[in-house]
Amino acid sequence: MECSVAIQFLPMDAKDDDEICRVVDAVIAYIDSTGIDYFVGPFETAIEGDYDTCMEIVKNCQLVGAKAGCKKMASYVKIDYRPEGAVMTTEHKVGKYHQTDTEFQVKAENAA
Repeated sequence: MECSVAIQFLPMDAKDDDEICRVVDAVIAYIDSTGIDYFVGPFETAIEGDYDTCMEIVKNCQLVGAKAGCKKMASYVKIDYRPEGAVMTTEHKVGKYHQTDTEFQVKAENAA
């Protein structure tokens, strides 16, 4: 894997939080449909793969947002690229902080 990209997609014309979530969910569903490795965070989604695939996904996120009805959007993108080698994976960067996510989910379900 030579490329890691963080994408923050912001619908600028959404009326409320539900509309923001609807459009962002459409963009994340598109990312999921590509089959690329990704990690959804509270402010951005990280994708990992080869450079050309990642750049195509970045471009298409805007088109997917527009298709979802967004008429004005902003995207903030951070790119980590090594043409001659591998970049650090999301798992390597943050995996140690998310080891208990399953435990937390089970506790939340049992409390409900």
